[in-house]
Amino acid sequence: MDHVKFALRLLVALFSIALIVFWLEAAWDFSHALDPTTGEAVRLSQLRATPAMVRSLAAAFAGAYNTLIALLLTFISLAIPITANLYTPKLIEIFIRDRINVFVLSTCALFAAHNLFAFSLSFDHWTGQLPFAVAVAAAIFGWLVLLPYYFYVVSFIDPLTIIKRVGHSLLRELDAAAGNRHSVPVSQQRLNRKITNLGSVLLRAADRADRDVTFDAIRMHVLVLARVHDVKARLPAEFFKVDNDLLVGLSGDATEILSEARVWIEHRIAIQLVLAFKGVLGRMPDGVSAMAQAVKNAAHEEATRRNDAVFDLLVRVLNCFMRESIKKKENVSVFNVVYSYKALVRRLLSDRTEYVPRLVRYLRFYAEFARVQGLPFIYELVSYELGELTERAYEREAAPARELLDAVLAFAGVEQSAGLVKSRAILAGYFLEHGLQQELELVTASLRNVAPAVLEKAKQGVLSVQDRVFWELNDRGLNFDFVEPKRRMRVTEVFDRLQADIG
Repeated sequence: MDHVKFALRLLVALFSIALIVFWLEAAWDFSHALDPTTGEAVRLSQLRATPAMVRSLAAAFAGAYNTLIALLLTFISLAIPITANLYTPKLIEIFIRDRINVFVLSTCALFAAHNLFAFSLSFDHWTGQLPFAVAVAAAIFGWLVLLPYYFYVVSFIDPLTIIKRVGHSLLRELDAAAGNRHSVPVSQQRLNRKITNLGSVLLRAADRADRDVTFDAIRMHVLVLARVHDVKARLPAEFFKVDNDLLVGLSGDATEILSEARVWIEHRIAIQLVLAFKGVLGRMPDGVSAMAQAVKNAAHEEATRRNDAVFDLLVRVLNCFMRESIKKKENVSVFNVVYSYKALVRRLLSDRTEYVPRLVRYLRFYAEFARVQGLPFIYELVSYELGELTERAYEREAAPARELLDAVLAFAGVEQSAGLVKSRAILAGYFLEHGLQQELELVTASLRNVAPAVLEKAKQGVLSVQDRVFWELNDRGLNFDFVEPKRRMRVTEVFDRLQADIG
């Protein structure tokens, strides 16, 4: 729900009702009014506010203003600090600087003061008519604006609004830095602080496993990352030179690397994602998936822009995700990160093949790391994923095709692992189907030392799967052992040849 739009509509509705109904009511009654002394119709020019009338109404207005201001200040003093404590202290600054907040609160204070002024002009021999009329109109305005303003303040408590306001504040700071509105050191400090503010929203949402807020905050980080690319060309060269006084916690070597690559802004944004990732691990599997996919999409976008420094940075972020997931021994989390990694490589096979070998080496490294950490499923999973990527590379006749095949064959322990056997047999079925005899021989040669029992188990594991949908709910949905009927015939032939050779 858009609280701001609702508040505006409510304000217009209330004022329309007040102007139409109140004035019609007064006009109808005035049209029937008679002077009690003459019995003639009362004329408007005869009406005057008496001192007693002004004093009586001013006293009532004073009580009303006290109630009105007390309601506003109590609600604001409770809602805003509590919400700021949940998400970011930046909310208080945003609230104070908002023009509508300043206008409404200042207007109420001025009208309350004006009411006292009108009261002071109620002398026995002279009573100010205009101040009295303004006091009446102001009192009506104050109460009519109360409810719409309440909904407007509620918009500040809406987490999505907080994210938008904090994010847009960061974007404005970027534009200010590009426009040289402050000195370089001041701009660097201000921008770094705004990035931290946005990161705080994400971190606190992740700590509470607040899914909707986490997803919105992730999207805002990616939006800011894209905006940095657009603004970067307008920033002065000295803006990219940083030290560890600005980037607290980094070594001098690290800040020198960031300065040379001109990516300290992107690095600060990436760090927020890495810190939040640690918070969602084990608590929010879809948060893990959302972060991995967001970084994957951003990395590919930077790759297509030939922005190699930022691409390398985002790949390092994915590597951090991978390591943290494996250290946590969260199969589901690693599963999701590996999928995003594979999806990135798959895209790069279409437009930036030169990146593929390095990413494949990273995948192999983390597969070995997973095995050392006692996660054999992940070790086998990466073999399946690399097998699929190998097929895609050969279909596109991509340069890294052979390197992908070598990566698949580099997995150790195939003699005792039915999972590794199945992934290679499926790949061998592809080579057999497409007449790639040299590659087929390489794969089948790697399987000739497999124990017959393991080979038979792997064969039955593939042939028994008739449905491509996995039998449990998971993020992937696909059964890795499923192959299309035509391919299944080729895979069966591969197993039969191997069993005959061993036989």
